[in-house]
Amino acid sequence: MITFKGLVAGYGRAGDILRGVDFAVAEGSITCIVGPNGAGKSTVLKTCSGLLRPRKGQILLGSQDIGGLTPAAILRLGVVQVPQHHGLFPTLTVRENVQLGAYVNRRQRERNRARYEEIAQIFPLIAERANDRAASLSGGQRRTVEFARALMLNPGVVLLDEPSLGLDPKACRQLASSVKALNQQGVTVLIVEQNVRFGLSMADNGVVLEGGRVLHTSGAAELLADPDMGALFFGGTTRETQP
Repeated sequence: MITFKGLVAGYGRAGDILRGVDFAVAEGSITCIVGPNGAGKSTVLKTCSGLLRPRKGQILLGSQDIGGLTPAAILRLGVVQVPQHHGLFPTLTVRENVQLGAYVNRRQRERNRARYEEIAQIFPLIAERANDRAASLSGGQRRTVEFARALMLNPGVVLLDEPSLGLDPKACRQLASSVKALNQQGVTVLIVEQNVRFGLSMADNGVVLEGGRVLHTSGAAELLADPDMGALFFGGTTRETQP
């Protein structure tokens, strides 16, 4: 679905953050990018969504190179990014926030109305709290509304940047259910997570990024069980070492 080939990108005078990133995201999978602060995790998402223009390399959506396209063009190709935080308009209702996900197709009213009803079936919260203002929702509920909004354009790919940021354990469980619901709709999900164990527990595959380069890729469960990866990146080993 998405292939990163020799991706180099950065922020002007700050220099290159990504220094030749290579990995692939399988269609219909959940892939989680992990690594230390400053590794370039969020920069990968920004280049993929068009918020940052790559200096070298390719980002292939299928066979089409989308690197350097505008965010609007990439959105129309079916790639949607859910922001790290503060993604809702607090004074608007849940229904209004979700419907904003189809703003680029706002003239297709009947189609958008039907799509909203489909999404309300996927996420019962959308139907139950439709007329409530977003400001009244909990952190986990707000994330669910953001995911529902991302589905309004029926995307093929959803990018999630630190979705668990600021959430308590109960909200994280709700978040995990929402991510699974996204994926069950046939959506390919690429996640950046600082909470490594949580992110990999939701994922099929994991990518370890360090210093703007891919250090390791494997199945998520395999990555979680790797004591070397645990010692380097996860705050200690993820399994007890036998004496």
